[in-house]
Amino acid sequence: MHKKISVGLCLTIAIITLVVTAIITTAVTMNIFSGLVSDLPERENMYAGLAEIDSIIRKNYYGTAEEEIANDGISDGYLSSLTTGRNYHMTAAEYAEYKTVQSGKDADGNAVVTVEFQKFNNAGYIKISDFTDMTADEFSKAVTSLRNDGVSGLIIDVRNTDSINISAAAEIVDILVPLATEGTQSIATAVDKNNKNIQIFAADSESSDLPVSVIVNDKTAGAGELLACDIRDFGKGTVVGTTTAGNGTYQQIFELSDGSAVVLTVAKLLPYTSGCYDGTGIIPDYEVQPEGTPSELKDDVQFMRAYASVNTLIK
Repeated sequence: MHKKISVGLCLTIAIITLVVTAIITTAVTMNIFSGLVSDLPERENMYAGLAEIDSIIRKNYYGTAEEEIANDGISDGYLSSLTTGRNYHMTAAEYAEYKTVQSGKDADGNAVVTVEFQKFNNAGYIKISDFTDMTADEFSKAVTSLRNDGVSGLIIDVRNTDSINISAAAEIVDILVPLATEGTQSIATAVDKNNKNIQIFAADSESSDLPVSVIVNDKTAGAGELLACDIRDFGKGTVVGTTTAGNGTYQQIFELSDGSAVVLTVAKLLPYTSGCYDGTGIIPDYEVQPEGTPSELKDDVQFMRAYASVNTLIK
């Protein structure tokens, strides 16, 4: 049950929480804030505006407000003003759940499976439902199993995946591609607003000789887009489906002292040899619109086109 407090006190607490907790006590968040609102008078004007609203509400508002909701609402409102990339606030409970899922477990401690696979004639079909810190390991085991089953190519399905875990995608790409010697000389590079490389996702010399076709759709965003783009950039295969969402930015998570967290876009993402696809998406090699809701792979027109494509690449 939430504690009831007056609106005036609620706003005062919320402002103190936002300014003191998120800016002063957390050095990382202070740097973020200073970078976004670098002009001191501008910051003072913002606080003055909040104080004016507080004064009006204190004198005139009839009801009460929820303290936790007010705190989270101010954070959400501030982050919603940022128009580049994806920026949002996770409550302490939401962030705890996020970290649990990323570790490969659900709230009850059960394993979260993000990779399912099966053999389809001479090809292996791998469906990725999400990108967590455990997905690359699941993917590697799937590839090994399918290889042992005698497949000659892979079809990777990242339709409807929306994840900011670029590291997970890069690890999967690294399983499939050789050493990066052209372009960015990496699987991906995150470049900040000062044109500084803040994160480089490197590829080692080991790779798979299996050709690949990646299935995408308009809801494929973030990690899945990088995977599809790099498979094509490295000459490992093709992309089939519809143009992706176009989230070509890089996010970092900053934990606050109250246990909540801020997800902030800190850089644009450059794949191996293509330009940044932020706002434009990945345009497939073979544009195929979905037809209905097939229950079997043989009835999925996007899958069947990917299957045909990967077979043209099998040597």
